[in-house]
Amino acid sequence: MISLPRIFALSLIAGVHTGFAAPTEDASSAGPDLLRFANDDTLHGNFFSFGPSETMIWKTPEAAEPIRFSTSKLHRIVLNRGRAHKTVTHKSSVKLANGDVIPGTIISVDEKTVVLDTDHIGRVELPRQAVARISPSPFGGKLLYYGPLNNDGWKTVPTYQLDPNQKSDKKDDDENAPTDWKQVGTAWYAGTDKNRYLLKDDAMPDKCRVAFKLAWRGSLYAKIALHADFSPPKYENKSNSQLDMGATVGNAYILSLSSHNATLYACTFDEDGKPQNTRLQGSQSSLGLSGEESVDIELRMDRTKKNILLFANGSFKAKWNLGNEYAGKGNKLAFLNLRYSNSEIRVSDIVISRWNGLKDSATSMQTPDRDVILLNNGVDRFSGKFKSIRDGKVLFHGSFDNELSIPLDEVGEIHLATDKVKSKGETSPKAVYFFIHPYGRITGIPTQGEGGKTKLLTNSIGDVTLDTRFINIIDFSHKNSLLDVWDDNF
Repeated sequence: MISLPRIFALSLIAGVHTGFAAPTEDASSAGPDLLRFANDDTLHGNFFSFGPSETMIWKTPEAAEPIRFSTSKLHRIVLNRGRAHKTVTHKSSVKLANGDVIPGTIISVDEKTVVLDTDHIGRVELPRQAVARISPSPFGGKLLYYGPLNNDGWKTVPTYQLDPNQKSDKKDDDENAPTDWKQVGTAWYAGTDKNRYLLKDDAMPDKCRVAFKLAWRGSLYAKIALHADFSPPKYENKSNSQLDMGATVGNAYILSLSSHNATLYACTFDEDGKPQNTRLQGSQSSLGLSGEESVDIELRMDRTKKNILLFANGSFKAKWNLGNEYAGKGNKLAFLNLRYSNSEIRVSDIVISRWNGLKDSATSMQTPDRDVILLNNGVDRFSGKFKSIRDGKVLFHGSFDNELSIPLDEVGEIHLATDKVKSKGETSPKAVYFFIHPYGRITGIPTQGEGGKTKLLTNSIGDVTLDTRFINIIDFSHKNSLLDVWDDNF
């Protein structure tokens, strides 16, 4: 954290008027905001608004008056500990050619325009040629969980259980003890304790899709427990070895991830209750993440049909042969950082939804000259020409000269032909990324605002008025990632 004299040395401009309103009606109930400068100094306080001439207004208890900073000196603002002051209510969204994702209710689409009703920018008309994807149901099925927005439903458990005759020298072997797994903003951080799983109860139905963003500092070595019951049977000769994964997770599958490979283990028990960890044979289990620092992981699982599929960064990686019996007997999801060489991991953007049965990768939906429509049932998909949306119906001209009219609520995603999608030039160096809570992003150049509203000049959709109460992160870095800096000191 920087000292007050350093603040003034950076960019304090005297005489800032105090007419700007903070982006929340009740500041007393809000958490502190975090400001990170381009040189990685940090400052707690409260974001007020953007001012004229590429400035931002900030209030800190150490200063009698609000401070105006040049936005060229800023890296990131995290609002209300990453939770924003309001959450968008829409589950449908539109993705633009520049990577922006606009959550909102899809009103209509014609040859030139996509019309959305949104919480954060009101009703907006998007140029169709700037739209890459329309997602009436963007989570691939009924959404069960998105987060972490708070720590509700999460706890930690030790990675193994000691022989009852052996005394432990650890002080935190009960599941309610303090742990270095910390929920900050909208992410879980694994700290120095490598002997605890981060666990969510009642997370995984029989048929589900689990997606999350995993980032690391150092080397990636992590385990994910899937369909675990965390109820191992009693075993008189139970080892205290951490290698006996089943001694902790019970009947489950364990996905072991490194930068190089993904390996799946079945955790079962023999008649005496002895843990058995079986490495399963799979295909295409190489991840190839050397030199990377983050990955988007997606698992599609069906207990009844004995299917587990792994995708990384939108590409299919593995499908394992699970045999005649599905090892996972529970519904718990858990994460463990093995912490080799003191590595750290961060888990964010966790999405759990009903799996619609789709086995295709995200990249297979993109074609240069045809639009692709995917239904919510996960089985039916069509290619051809997407024509319009009106009166709750999707009109589509199929590849075999057939006309289709499909109810909008039965459509999962519409991917527009890549050759028809055009971005309006490069992003201005003055543009800022505004991340929408709990998902979404809009890019633009902010101008002076007040009362929680900011006028935003966007390259793709023109000028809009942004309600910053729905924003949890404002990023000036242009790195298009929330995982490039580890903001540990909230």
